[in-house]
Amino acid sequence: MVIATVDIGGTGVKFASMTRNGKVLSRQAIPTPACLEDLLTWLDLLLTSQDYEGLSISVPGSVDPHTGVIGGISAVPYIHGFSWYEKLAQYSFPIHLENDANCVGLSELLAQPDLDNAACVVVGTGIGGALILNGRLHRGRHGLGGEFGYMLLSEPGESLGNWSLLASTGSLVRAVRARKHSEDWNGKKIYQAAADGDVICQEAIDHMNRQLAKGILNIQYLFDPDQICIGGSISQNPAFITGVQEAVSSYVDRYDEFTVAPRIQACTYQADANLYGALVNWLQEENEWPHLSA
Repeated sequence: MVIATVDIGGTGVKFASMTRNGKVLSRQAIPTPACLEDLLTWLDLLLTSQDYEGLSISVPGSVDPHTGVIGGISAVPYIHGFSWYEKLAQYSFPIHLENDANCVGLSELLAQPDLDNAACVVVGTGIGGALILNGRLHRGRHGLGGEFGYMLLSEPGESLGNWSLLASTGSLVRAVRARKHSEDWNGKKIYQAAADGDVICQEAIDHMNRQLAKGILNIQYLFDPDQICIGGSISQNPAFITGVQEAVSSYVDRYDEFTVAPRIQACTYQADANLYGALVNWLQEENEWPHLSA
């Protein structure tokens, strides 16, 4: 039997048919529809095209796994504020939803079945994340487990100096745009310019890496995970991962208090991590993990 997995994002929606062990049988993708009705119509065409055993959806926002309501706000406002279980009640199979950053973290369990404790840091416009404890997602009492972006790195003033504001791709882009007095900059262009010798871009990347290193060390000494995985589009750039690793190593080498260096790597499934994590979430919620079959 086959599980349907969906990744709803701000610019695109992905759909994949997967076996329990993560083999992708088919996939589809479209730009994010303008309204809920269009999204549901597209999903219905796919969900009724073959027999599925279940559906698992990765979404932005805070998910209540009991009610199926997505709280908070996101770039897809129409997915919030109602029960997805009720909205999809016409389907006869089990349906599960989970936050997108949590799905990225869960995907590492499929890539590394022996992984017990891990932290996943998702770097984008802000910073999200996930905590894996004893092979399971740790949501926390209020669903805030892994919300690393709220971690304070500087003294609060008029605005909070949290990790999302200081160490995200968004912070990198804002810093370069401010110094270049131009809006024509994004993460990819900044890294290319830095490689070509642009000092402003190099300094902005170095600053971001140092801020990321501080947060990663905080996570390491708070949680002591087996490894810390970094996701988000920027994590697909080897120069980014190397820069973060070097920044962390510089702190560890400089201060004797740091007796353990975090094990850092890019998330395994990169742009498809949300789909694979959605699969793992479904299997865990259905108590079928880690017993996998095709």
